[in-house]
Amino acid sequence: MTALTGGLLGIAAVAAVVDWGAVWIDGPRSRMVERVAKPAVLVALVLAALAWPMADGGSVLVRVLLVAALVASLAGDVFLLSPRRFIPGLVAFLLGHIAYTIAFAQLQGSAPWLLAGIAAAAVVILTVGRALVRAAHREGLGMPVAVYLVAICAMAIAATRTGMPVAIVGAWLFVASDSMLGWGQFRAPAEGSDRGAARLRLAVIVTYHLGQVLLLLALVG
Repeated sequence: MTALTGGLLGIAAVAAVVDWGAVWIDGPRSRMVERVAKPAVLVALVLAALAWPMADGGSVLVRVLLVAALVASLAGDVFLLSPRRFIPGLVAFLLGHIAYTIAFAQLQGSAPWLLAGIAAAAVVILTVGRALVRAAHREGLGMPVAVYLVAICAMAIAATRTGMPVAIVGAWLFVASDSMLGWGQFRAPAEGSDRGAARLRLAVIVTYHLGQVLLLLALVG
């Protein structure tokens, strides 16, 4: 890590904390702050990925795929600032997960870790994933959500296969974030108090940002 990349990660951290505060407050002014802070996190991470020195034996393809995944995530963040752009946001993150999956597939891995990833993904798909797909189906979104579920689980499997703790934790934090996002979107959009909804949104964004940072750190190495 250089002073430049460290500074960019610091900017991402500050923007993330500001975004978390805006999500927690959840008022008209805080939503304006969120519109700036949320994309700023990914902009800083994209720049950090571009500026990060290539390690000895590092893969240019992996770096390109990492940047592509982060750019797609940035596009998804911008789209999802409006509930009316859910499908474009879903497609953007789908492309990001495909890029992450291909990137992790370039790294060394092991069969035991691959099997562990498949087992964990199966649990997610058969429990919360199945419930979310059924709920999304009632809104005519069952197929897009099912495809996205397969894509994010494939990404998590590919990351788990490497056996790297930072990759594994980052990937499954991303899965947890999107699972909670889907739950709030399809399963319980009108249940609970406003404060409960704010807590759920905060959990979604915190796990998302931490997951992205860890995935970046796993792939720049």
